[in-house]
Amino acid sequence: MLGIWRLQLLREVARRGTIRAAAEAMSITPSGVSQQLRILEAEAGVALLEPDGRGVRLTEAGLVLVRHAGAITEAMDAAEAELASLRREVGGTLTIAAFPTAARAILPGVIAQLGHAHPRLRLLLRDLETDESLAALRLDEVDLAVVDEYDEATAIHEPGVELIPLMDDPLFLVIPGEPELATEPVALASLAGEAWIMDTEASSIYGAVRRACLRDGFEPGVRSHCRDYSVIIALVEAGLGVAVVPGLALRDRQVRARLAPIEGDPARRVSVAVRPGRRTHPAVATTLAAILPTV
Repeated sequence: MLGIWRLQLLREVARRGTIRAAAEAMSITPSGVSQQLRILEAEAGVALLEPDGRGVRLTEAGLVLVRHAGAITEAMDAAEAELASLRREVGGTLTIAAFPTAARAILPGVIAQLGHAHPRLRLLLRDLETDESLAALRLDEVDLAVVDEYDEATAIHEPGVELIPLMDDPLFLVIPGEPELATEPVALASLAGEAWIMDTEASSIYGAVRRACLRDGFEPGVRSHCRDYSVIIALVEAGLGVAVVPGLALRDRQVRARLAPIEGDPARRVSVAVRPGRRTHPAVATTLAAILPTV
């Protein structure tokens, strides 16, 4: 009979690419992983791995087993959720990933609320960008992930992940000047000649803003790339350029510059990502119920 633990090890090797990475994820030694996989090959009666340069790759039989291991993991998730529902209290450890502005603006209150309501529930927060959160969710490193999408180019298409809509987060222009919130939308094209303060080139918002500027007929002249919205806003306040920031970055923050909605009312979609098999787990369901009414 095939050992479930050893199937999980094979699945981790397939997902992470190396025995060493799988060993780190499963908190055992690489030699321990190799030993267990040799036992699994003996149980299966076929070779599951073959050399590939300095590493290994799965054989056809190994890939078959990994597909079944995924179904087994989903069944184990369902069993764990059903067992947890029999307990009188919501408890255990649950890990949430969130992009930085959501981690700052939404989750501290949620975690504090749940800590008071369910003292046996331990919540951990990981500050991750959306692509990192989805990878962590895919690798079972987090239970929930707050993720964002700006446009079709950043739309999430992740097999085995359910997206639960949370909010539309409007985008705003931050422009040097006296602090005020303008009511009239401003066209991006009207700022074509300005210096731009933008997020890093690898970020989703940089790509989305640049694509929007190109649609309006100009390439933004970027003066600075900054990962932290506090720095971006500070540079605009100093008169060094203009910026586009999401609404969550402005929540509970005083800005000494002009804020204006953008023509066309662009917004990013914010969702909570979860594996469907985990959604009914009491800790996951309780945390989802606490997150959804916060916006």
